[in-house]
Amino acid sequence: MIDLHPNKTDAKEMLRFLVDFCGVSTINGSEHGENDGARFLYDGLKDVEYFKNNPDCLFLQPVENDPLGRCNLVAFLKAPLPTARTIILSGHIDTVDTEVCGSLKHLAFSPAEYTAALLKTDLKEEIRRELQSGDYLAGRGIADMKSGLAAQWAVLKHYAENRELLKVNLLWVPVIDEENNANGIHEAVRYFSSLQQEGYELLCCIDSEPTITPESKECGRIYLGTIGMVTPFVLAVGKESHVGEYGEGISAALMAFHLGVAVENNPAFTETFKGKDYPPICCLRTMDFRKSYSVTIPSRFAMYFNYLFVKKRPREILELISSLALSSSRKAFEQIGKPGAQAKIIPFEALCAEYETATGKNAEESLREFLLQCPREMDIQDCCLNFVNELCGILHLEDPAFIVGFLPPYCPSRVNQRESAAELKIESIVRKLIMSRQKEHISIELSEVYEGISDLSELGFQGDSEDITLLEKNLVGLNAGASYNFEEMQKLDIPVVNIGAIGKDAHKMHERLYLPYFKEVLPQLLLDFIEELQA
Repeated sequence: MIDLHPNKTDAKEMLRFLVDFCGVSTINGSEHGENDGARFLYDGLKDVEYFKNNPDCLFLQPVENDPLGRCNLVAFLKAPLPTARTIILSGHIDTVDTEVCGSLKHLAFSPAEYTAALLKTDLKEEIRRELQSGDYLAGRGIADMKSGLAAQWAVLKHYAENRELLKVNLLWVPVIDEENNANGIHEAVRYFSSLQQEGYELLCCIDSEPTITPESKECGRIYLGTIGMVTPFVLAVGKESHVGEYGEGISAALMAFHLGVAVENNPAFTETFKGKDYPPICCLRTMDFRKSYSVTIPSRFAMYFNYLFVKKRPREILELISSLALSSSRKAFEQIGKPGAQAKIIPFEALCAEYETATGKNAEESLREFLLQCPREMDIQDCCLNFVNELCGILHLEDPAFIVGFLPPYCPSRVNQRESAAELKIESIVRKLIMSRQKEHISIELSEVYEGISDLSELGFQGDSEDITLLEKNLVGLNAGASYNFEEMQKLDIPVVNIGAIGKDAHKMHERLYLPYFKEVLPQLLLDFIEELQA
């Protein structure tokens, strides 16, 4: 058990707020769900005296061009003595769906009932022991990441009721759509940029995602940065033939299967940063574009991968995929008795250039028109791959080839490089917080990179103009949702830190939150970090 740390926030009130917040279904992409969550958070502050007296400092922020008309929440608590110095608190409102909860999914947003129901099922002994102890509470979103937002709410409310303690401004911006295309944080970035142009000094953004690590899950963690994510794709173009004349063609599926084996868990992608190995690349989806049964060898076959990166540049990633595609095509040809043959490697930007030359049309405009015609329920990734397939058809590509590029979403990595005074100060504060808790027998570890992907990615692009150009030309549908303004992100360059709850099994059936840390340790960590940073 944790030795409880004296807390300036009301733990019972915060837990009640969390349970009520969990009761609001905020599944990403659901009708009204995320807006219901934003409204719940708004209602949790509207009666606070400061916001009653300053209603313009609490509002729902519409997300530009969002297909679901969703809103972020903005709560701007300004210090009693006017100052430009501002600390941002943020996190995401949305959750993943409840399908993995099976027959219990109707209870997933009621933590007490869901926990009780889980205990009546066949559980691993560790999970059963934790839930029976009363120290853990289960439910969709309770760890990822409504607990973090509940703690931030408690901290903001504490300062709103004790403004004399505040020497900086606190800006709370819970956002929508983190679990999908990051439309919410992109809107927030535009807002942060406008504040910066008005003269506000954005000292740091504190996110409160729950712990996620393949290492010990029994201690708290504070993260100095966040991992990046990119979605490389390949579309194999083979040569059609009847299956009875197999040797006269080359199967696009065979080419893709060889590439899938070459890429999956390939150590060439796995990064090591400050002595830690990060997750491998893996295939997320394969696609055949045929709409009916046929005894014709597949002429086009696509797949895309999830790749979590720390320092690798976009060009390195694309070149590595291209190299493996070339060698994989040779293996496919060898397998059908045609050694020495190989496929062409065509980057998406080259395919677009060929399309524009052949048709006189602008590829980006054609993509926008194509996406508008896609069914609303179709994933943006599938829409974009179908567009690439459409271009291949228009251009009548017949020679074996691999089209290579990226799909949305793209999340830049963001690490503490120890180069600026702000980065060094954040690291120093974090180490001080951890050491102070060790004296009280509270175990917290410093981690360099949050491994679960977070909105902190968008608060400063650590690449250069070459990276930006490559992404703009080779990431299909880059601006299909909220637009990526890399130059704006570079100018923002907001230092980041993640201070969140201890959670387990995020996105899974047994998602659960460790209550003692949430109630007694997390809010005080947030308060102490703010106190140190505003000093």
